[in-house]
Amino acid sequence: MGPIAAGSSIPATAGPKRDPNAAVALLHAAGDDREALSEAIADAAFLDSHPGEHRQKLRAARARLRQLNAAAERADSTDRSPHAKAEYSTEDFTRLTAHYEKLNWRMVSKPGGATVKPDDFYRLYALHMQAVQGDITTERPMWAERGGLDFEGRARWDAWSALRGTDPAKARLRFVKLFHEFSPGALYKDTRAAVLEPAAATAAAATVAPVAGGK
Repeated sequence: MGPIAAGSSIPATAGPKRDPNAAVALLHAAGDDREALSEAIADAAFLDSHPGEHRQKLRAARARLRQLNAAAERADSTDRSPHAKAEYSTEDFTRLTAHYEKLNWRMVSKPGGATVKPDDFYRLYALHMQAVQGDITTERPMWAERGGLDFEGRARWDAWSALRGTDPAKARLRFVKLFHEFSPGALYKDTRAAVLEPAAATAAAATVAPVAGGK
């Protein structure tokens, strides 16, 4: 995936244009998602005429996008998803949301024996929830039912909370895109092809093995 220009091809929305604080909040919420950051930068372009802290945050976001683009260009091709496409459709959203939690995600150890999944899992979870429920309304969890910090619950909450203000339709498209594009390294075994190419997978499963000793 090539560099994403700061708002070069994404139309600006009317939401935060007259509210500098809201525009900065969207810049922060975009995190390291290049597409979301580009869109937030386009929405916040009016901050160029606001000298001071708000304009500095916009410039910092533009610098961050340049860094992310450069990092993406340097990324080893072996770390890129073989499922990436040029275009995506929200028609796949419902089908893919039924499968992402069932993928064979790698586990990351936390203090006290707790484990969490890679960041891409929580990004998918957050986009799914934002798409179907909108902004999160619950309090950030603290303790797990069996004692100790609730690392899993907090990771889910943090990822979803970071999407406050994101349009559900955009969240659906970003979910589909991320499902295709996240690194295979986040999984012990990448089985997305069976979900993304069900017809091919069905045909392969139906192939009859040759009879032993046959010609």
